[in-house]
Amino acid sequence: MKRILVLISAIFTPVSALHAVEVKSSKPNVVYIMADDLGWGDISAHGGGVKTPNIDRLFKRGVEMTQFMGWCVCSPTRAMLLTGRHPFRVGTGPEVGGELATEETTIAEGFKANGYQTGVFGKWHNGDEPDSPTFRAAFAEAFKNAPNKKFIPGKGANAHGFDEAWIYYGGGADHFTRRTVKGNGPVSWWHNLDFRPQDEGYTDDLVTHHAIEFIRENKDRPFFCYVPFHIAHAPLQAKPVDLARTDAEHAARLPAANGQTSAEEKHHHAGMLHALDDNVAAILAELDQCGLRDNTIVVLTSDNGAMEAGSSLPLRGAKHSVYEGGVRLPTVVHWPKGDLAGGTTWAGLCGALDMFPTLMAMTGSTMPETRPLDGKNIWPALRDRQTSPVESYYWVWRDEDAIRTADWKLHRFFNRFELYDMKADECEATNVAAVHPEVVKSLAAKMDSWADSLGAALTHRPAPAKLDANPEPEGEVLEVTVTVTDKAKPSDRLIVPLANWGGRQDATDWIEFDIAFSHDTPKRYPFYSPMRGNDNKPASLLFKKGIGIDQHGHEQVNGPGPLDHASIWQHRIIGLCANAPGPLGKHGLVFSGGKPGTFTAYLDNLRLRHADGSISPIWTNGKDIRNRMVADTQLFTNVRVRTVTAGDVIKRHSLAPAP
Repeated sequence: MKRILVLISAIFTPVSALHAVEVKSSKPNVVYIMADDLGWGDISAHGGGVKTPNIDRLFKRGVEMTQFMGWCVCSPTRAMLLTGRHPFRVGTGPEVGGELATEETTIAEGFKANGYQTGVFGKWHNGDEPDSPTFRAAFAEAFKNAPNKKFIPGKGANAHGFDEAWIYYGGGADHFTRRTVKGNGPVSWWHNLDFRPQDEGYTDDLVTHHAIEFIRENKDRPFFCYVPFHIAHAPLQAKPVDLARTDAEHAARLPAANGQTSAEEKHHHAGMLHALDDNVAAILAELDQCGLRDNTIVVLTSDNGAMEAGSSLPLRGAKHSVYEGGVRLPTVVHWPKGDLAGGTTWAGLCGALDMFPTLMAMTGSTMPETRPLDGKNIWPALRDRQTSPVESYYWVWRDEDAIRTADWKLHRFFNRFELYDMKADECEATNVAAVHPEVVKSLAAKMDSWADSLGAALTHRPAPAKLDANPEPEGEVLEVTVTVTDKAKPSDRLIVPLANWGGRQDATDWIEFDIAFSHDTPKRYPFYSPMRGNDNKPASLLFKKGIGIDQHGHEQVNGPGPLDHASIWQHRIIGLCANAPGPLGKHGLVFSGGKPGTFTAYLDNLRLRHADGSISPIWTNGKDIRNRMVADTQLFTNVRVRTVTAGDVIKRHSLAPAP
């Protein structure tokens, strides 16, 4: 009798409702949860000291992807997920920042084209705040004492295919006010294009509330719900109720990625993990309440390894490292209807790059037209628990690049390699480069192929010979003269600022310049370096040991002199990948102690060469000089910055004695 009643009910169900049921049953929903700075060892399912029972339950019910890769900082991993393309191709990485171009096709646009409702709830970090009169006013008020700081609007998340967005745009925001770290800048909290500084509450609780609303409102049609949480990113701020759930003494004994982490910081980190676990549970409970769990693909992952107070153990490294602890992410996928359940594991190499084409395939969606993808569709391999089609993952980070295959991990520095057998040594404890030179050679060639394909301007490797050029100084050139006293030791440095530049710099940009020196030979020749920040201290220099290698393989920090003393000028070109993306502000010449005397360096044609061959001038003549006045010290005196003609330099060299 019951079956007859059900049949009669179905007969009299409106066609539109039948269609909704059909779509709902045939198109899986997707909930993609990305924690922020959640390390491998932060969850109790991996032995972490803070109980995360709800996350653990998901790992026990789903399929853990044990070799899932991201980047070692926030923005690149998010861009990898959104586009399926290497971060360098989309203008972000290796550091945070970068505005995702609307020309890139995103995973949200892919789902939207296949009839899905799309929403994002949490931290965007792939571009800046969109334009809004109220936000402009808040920005002006926040930076009223910095009149030169200009608001440059971003596109906003909605421009990338999201129907609904409750997000903030920066990184490291206060968890209670959504202000940037240390109170700088206005609140960044938005509903679509509506700036909402008035909303109150703990950020991730708000994120969860709005994600649940989205799920509830769209329970009768397929949806893609992207939840990039802010926990457990700094600042370390837990709610009192969550602090009370972990004993302070127990928290103090927890391992941390940074040995200098205080007991109070560990306690707050533990409380934040409790909050994350609760919010994950709330989202999953809503799926259950709506009867959606069986046909919803739930992915839980992170954006990079553990932050300072967290743990990536037993893996080596953490956030800001391309060892496994920085880039291998705790990840599980759960989809009962797709046979992704049962608490099993899959060890196929994969990662955030592969999620766009994979989720399209899992949901039976048509892959939209995109720019060439780096990610692979791993669904057949994951479904059948077979070998992954992903051959390698490639990273660049400050003074190294690295490549990971299923079997090996190779790290390449300026003057050495580190090779690890990932089958026998996933903690990267034993460097076997010396005993496997053929593997090093093969993987290094693959790294070169990746770098060439991306156009990566590696800062720790010589520039390709094809980019070299002859020096062409003309007209006004910069002359900087410094007297080095006998008190200046070899470790002492004087940085002479010479130019500012406010344009954008990407991981595919090269810095090039012409440089010459007086015949007097110092201990180290002066060298050029871009700088971070606003001070003139050695710590602000971008070019350091192992970073800043010119096309001839010379470290700039060692003060390389002329290749040929018969030639006055030398052209140098150096990759800027280590500092990308973002503005490359200040530039200077660096003089070192160790040999008393008065020394002069000349510079001309300082410029950026972009991937498309275009040029951005930084210093070409006297009008480009900035920060002319440099205070004398007891170590370096008689600093003089001026312009002379290229002909004057030639004349002085012709009159000077040969070195």
